[in-house]
Amino acid sequence: MGIFDVAFLVSAITIAAPILLAATGELVSERAGVLNVGLEGVLLVGAFGGYLVMAGTGNIAVGFLGGIVGGLLFGVLMGVLAIETKVDQIVSGIALTLLGYGLTAFLNDDVFSKPRAFDPLPRLAIPVLSDVPVLGPALFTQDAFIYATAVVVVVVALALTRTTWGINLKATGESPVSVDAAGVSVRGLRWAGVLFSGVCAGAAGAYISIGDVGVFREAMTGGRGYLAIAAVLFGGWRLSGLGLAVAIFAVTDATQLRLQAVGDIPREVWVAAALLILVALGTRRVRSAAATSRLDRRRASAAGLAGLAAVAVLVVLAIVRPAVTLPVSLWLAMPYVLALVALAAEGKRRHKAPEALAVPYLRSEV
Repeated sequence: MGIFDVAFLVSAITIAAPILLAATGELVSERAGVLNVGLEGVLLVGAFGGYLVMAGTGNIAVGFLGGIVGGLLFGVLMGVLAIETKVDQIVSGIALTLLGYGLTAFLNDDVFSKPRAFDPLPRLAIPVLSDVPVLGPALFTQDAFIYATAVVVVVVALALTRTTWGINLKATGESPVSVDAAGVSVRGLRWAGVLFSGVCAGAAGAYISIGDVGVFREAMTGGRGYLAIAAVLFGGWRLSGLGLAVAIFAVTDATQLRLQAVGDIPREVWVAAALLILVALGTRRVRSAAATSRLDRRRASAAGLAGLAAVAVLVVLAIVRPAVTLPVSLWLAMPYVLALVALAAEGKRRHKAPEALAVPYLRSEV
């Protein structure tokens, strides 16, 4: 399998889990109408909170609880700013991110003069399923956090689609006036979304520090909060699309980690890139089939020709196998470059955002 082996799949899933949990919480918050741009800061506070409590108690479960409390506190702060005082949600989110960076860096230097390392969460093999070739070790020999994340995603999916609470929450992000007129508390639903987002981000941050890496470092979340927000946008505010976006980001990140070690780009990377472009072209063709204007059809044709040309170049590279070596810094930027490309490509889908997203609700205006 080359670089795409079982260890690669395990690495991709480990990378994806905290982003997926944070993005799921952010999705709930945004469907309620609150955009938490400060998710990166909440992740950092959760990471440091978990590490601090773990260092004091030696119990990883209590450490995760510390991370959740840290994320919840920042969720409360975001709720006060966005819901109670009606501060601009973009500005308040940026402020939370800066506060998270500065606070965790200061406390880490002040409390831990020498960093302490802890063992990561142990892997738990599910009987029978873990024996399935390839997928068994990758999917069913994971740690408790990854299993818990899968459960949370399923529960959220059911809650948003099968419960009155979920329907009311989504309606709050679309038309809070209608929800209020029906006698449902807009304020309560928005608080629920923000606090749930804080809990998820806090737990995800704790996993990064004590569940995976085993130590806290300054700014160690590495932009995962921004990737989670991008995943919500790329996924069209749907859990299925969000999951696909997180998978793409995680696979890209796992790939760049492998490529740093192997040096020259192997053949399977060129082939995988060509296949991804073909899938994207197929998806775009389905969407453009409904295009009615001549300009839209021309744009679709131009994009298709450009994509096919790129596939041809990648196939040639896979056959020739040139010795291509890129700087480490470029590999590190790959997931974030992909996020920017995805957001630019999906820019026209902004109309799918909740109508009242980032819009304060003033009941006096009703």
